[in-house]
Amino acid sequence: MSRDLLRFGESDRSAFATRPLVSRHVMHELPLWDDDELVALLDAYPRDRLQAFTMGTDPSRREEWRYVDASRASGREIFAAVSRGRLWLNLLRVDLADRRYGDMVRRLTRELQAECPAVGLLSINFATLLISSPGAIVYYHFDASHQALWHMSGSKRIWLYPACDPRFAPAEIMEDIFAGAYDYDEELPYSRDFDAHAQVFDLRSGDVVSWPQNAPHRIENLGTVNVSLSTGFITAAAERRSLIYAANRLLRRRFGLRVRSTRETGVVASAKCIAYRAVRRAGLMRQSVDRAYPRTLVVDCGAPLGYRRAEG
Repeated sequence: MSRDLLRFGESDRSAFATRPLVSRHVMHELPLWDDDELVALLDAYPRDRLQAFTMGTDPSRREEWRYVDASRASGREIFAAVSRGRLWLNLLRVDLADRRYGDMVRRLTRELQAECPAVGLLSINFATLLISSPGAIVYYHFDASHQALWHMSGSKRIWLYPACDPRFAPAEIMEDIFAGAYDYDEELPYSRDFDAHAQVFDLRSGDVVSWPQNAPHRIENLGTVNVSLSTGFITAAAERRSLIYAANRLLRRRFGLRVRSTRETGVVASAKCIAYRAVRRAGLMRQSVDRAYPRTLVVDCGAPLGYRRAEG
């Protein structure tokens, strides 16, 4: 990995992760994304961290996003099911599961810190490898962390909506997501009317799309198997926003205070951050619990959609 991974111009360096933007990288040229490499990775990847989902075709029907159990399938069976079916795989923390991906992510972190100092990147706190079917979609949502999507192969379309706008992400739902509330898994109410306000990008191999922190988005694959890497960024600004929203929720629900302001600077904002950290350190916060997905569907590479109902 002697070559630089980024192919950023001056506008990319100044605007990365601050407005909707497509830039270029060369990570897709690394020998990590061939089918055989991905099959080997799937074989070695811990099954308790592998997430597989299926979905419908209507972006407004979020309830059709369903978990598919892949624990008993081989890497080749899983990859075949994705190739012919309607599945979306999340390989969480792939940077910890395979040294080569970890080396790449560490290299990427150093280059972003050097080329985009305005972002204030402290570290990349997660890297999730996404392998998805030709017609797969991801429903409208926003991520609590600051993110970018690095595209390796295939073709996909992404819709990016205005960040922190209550028309597209109500403040109370944002609070629940920041606080890790059990009832919310980053999903948001969606209306097709929102699309008139979105910026839409078609991604090809070697593209990276970045956006302002917490901008809602949705995705549609365009007729090919897609491989991408999703990275989350730790920055002081991102951590501060998370604390502000989570503190508002805590102060209103636990202590009955009528707080609504999401202002991120000033004495009041700093006091909220200090108070929330203190309550968290004191162990008074309800611990978030990973969502338990029902195991009613299992991977089946011979089924038309790549899965079948579980026996019993």
